[in-house]
Amino acid sequence: MDKERMDGRVIVITGGSSGMGAAMAKDFSKRGAKIAVYDLNKEKGQQIVDEIKAKGNIAEFFKVDVTNKQAIEDATNQVEIQLGPLTNWVNSAGISRMVPFLDCSEELWNLTLNVNLKATFLCCQVAISHMLNNGKGEIVNMCSLSGKKPSSWQTIYCASKFGVLGLTQSIAKEFADKNIRLNCICPGIVHTEMWDKLKYEYAKKRNLDPEEVLPYFEKQIPMHRLVDLQDVINAAVFLLTDNSSYLTGQSINLVGGEWMD
Repeated sequence: MDKERMDGRVIVITGGSSGMGAAMAKDFSKRGAKIAVYDLNKEKGQQIVDEIKAKGNIAEFFKVDVTNKQAIEDATNQVEIQLGPLTNWVNSAGISRMVPFLDCSEELWNLTLNVNLKATFLCCQVAISHMLNNGKGEIVNMCSLSGKKPSSWQTIYCASKFGVLGLTQSIAKEFADKNIRLNCICPGIVHTEMWDKLKYEYAKKRNLDPEEVLPYFEKQIPMHRLVDLQDVINAAVFLLTDNSSYLTGQSINLVGGEWMD
């Protein structure tokens, strides 16, 4: 039996229309999982689902505001009707901005904390309520190196991701004896659509040309490469399957040796 297969699993992925979420959705479906993509971007989300279905695999798109608990609950009820009992959940929806601390607005604080932390909290509540009924489950929360290592110009983002780490550990401890596991993945720099925008903000911080930003990071990382989407996928598959059956409340650093805690 292939321990990296995901046959029979029903997996919700928030932020599944782009970046890491989309990459996981496409990969997990090839392993036999049924995928529910939650996102506000219907056009891009449906495109990911159509790609999955074109390869003979199973997926559905749900337009969901993950900061609204009723919307999450309504969608998840539909997931179980259409795809079957929920087994796994990946909280991948997130936003990031680089702004000097004194220029950070209350609006940016509210937006970042709502999407990165409140949404993770609400989604975990909904997911666990269903997983308790189903007898087991695994949740992966996408954290960040910024959830462990502070960065200037990323005060609000760091606060949100430090929060995700604490949230995950606390919930994991509470439900460890209920056959429900929660873990985090903490990537460094992953070249996604998010960094296509962030590189301009980071360039201002370091007085670099925007096209020099990602090569600059590669030089700082001991392995001299950025996180590949496949690195994220491999860690998620490990955490969502029985390969990690004795792990809960943990965080995997995908940082190429940049941080070791």
